[in-house]
Amino acid sequence: MSLPAFKALMTHTVNLRKLSRNVAGDFSTISTTNGLKGFVQYDSSLVIKEKNETFIHASAIVFLQDNCGIDDNYPYWMIDETSPHTKSNLEVLKVNRIDDPQTGDTHHFELICR
Repeated sequence: MSLPAFKALMTHTVNLRKLSRNVAGDFSTISTTNGLKGFVQYDSSLVIKEKNETFIHASAIVFLQDNCGIDDNYPYWMIDETSPHTKSNLEVLKVNRIDDPQTGDTHHFELICR
């Protein structure tokens, strides 16, 4: 899909929160990126979290543009959808970096959430 066509699909607005975890296991927000354009697809599905075939139940997939600022190697993220629906605290279980096979550059990110 061409980049202009893909960006036209980004009709939802989300906030991306980077979390930190303390020794007691409690989370706190260390940074927030507000107003990102993306697309949230709500659907219940099972996905493989790791290569050892650990299945997890996901309730949404959030598609974000390549410039969203997410680090796919960092483990703790949360999504809050602010428009057109309001849904808070979507826990990001897995971040998939989707690369353009022609250029090798990142095309977009798919965040598996619950």
